[in-house]
Amino acid sequence: MADSSRSQRWVQWAGHALIIGAALLVVNPFLVAVGWAAILAFATWPVYGRLQGWLGGRTRLAALAMILLVVLVILIPATLLSLALAAEIRHTFAALKVSAPALPSGVVAFVREIPWVGPPLADRVAGTFANPAAIERWILDNAGGWPSAIASAAGNVGRNALEGVLALVTLFFLYLHGDALAGQIERALARAGGERMAATFRPLAETVRAVMYGTLLTALAQGVLAMTGYWVAGLRAPVLLGALSALLALTPAGTAFVYVPASVWLLLEGKLAAGLFLLGWGMFVVSLADNLIRSWFLAGALQLPFLLGFFGVLGGVLAFGPIGLFVGPIVVAMLLALWREGTAEP
Repeated sequence: MADSSRSQRWVQWAGHALIIGAALLVVNPFLVAVGWAAILAFATWPVYGRLQGWLGGRTRLAALAMILLVVLVILIPATLLSLALAAEIRHTFAALKVSAPALPSGVVAFVREIPWVGPPLADRVAGTFANPAAIERWILDNAGGWPSAIASAAGNVGRNALEGVLALVTLFFLYLHGDALAGQIERALARAGGERMAATFRPLAETVRAVMYGTLLTALAQGVLAMTGYWVAGLRAPVLLGALSALLALTPAGTAFVYVPASVWLLLEGKLAAGLFLLGWGMFVVSLADNLIRSWFLAGALQLPFLLGFFGVLGGVLAFGPIGLFVGPIVVAMLLALWREGTAEP
């Protein structure tokens, strides 16, 4: 009797695994869109709840209003920034291809002008560039592939638009049925792994909001502020510099590693007003925005250390693509929560 019951359980598990595997194959093309929808639902759920209350509990109308709000506040600005970034990357690498033939001789000439150590060091650099033609070909060959690869990832308008539409449709239904779905997931986790496993995943919504608002949106806000300063100061590729500033805002180094050299560059070019403006903008607007925005969003929420957040962002992007910008830090934050729970004193 026991053997029969055990064999039935194995058959049941195998059937469940087969159903889940087949379902994953069916929905695999839509997982990215579903992931974006889930992240947006977690992050905007408090706003949706308030809007639903203002509309007298009319769920469908509140969901439609939230979709419109997401399109206006998130989707349209993100699309415009992506297109601008792709265009500036193309222009930057096009300029690199033009300047590549003069690069070896330019480096040698610059090093030779260094006092005292310049001439002997220049001879060594010239020896490194013993075959300038081969180096130039390498630069040109590699520079030719970079912009096309990056532009195809950042500027694939058709695919991004389709995923955006699917994410919005999924988000609409998550607003409608999110509460019921959350309860079902919690009961399923409790049955599969016990109450402790269900309790571990209960703070997921707070973790998602803490990561998005406290870490990523702070970095994005600093990137936008820095990009505005670069544009006003007259620097080339302000969107590209703003994206780099947003990335460094996730690290302890901060945005100063971009706006300080840019300010010095402007001052060396004789653009005194632009250089001083950019330096002051970076110090009193961009850098101070970090403390103000982060403390506002992270009040009472899960604090994710800078280094773990940085690893989460880069590792998430490498593992999952653009959605990894959010998935990576969320996974790291949940791992940190598990670590703190497991190492807490009894």
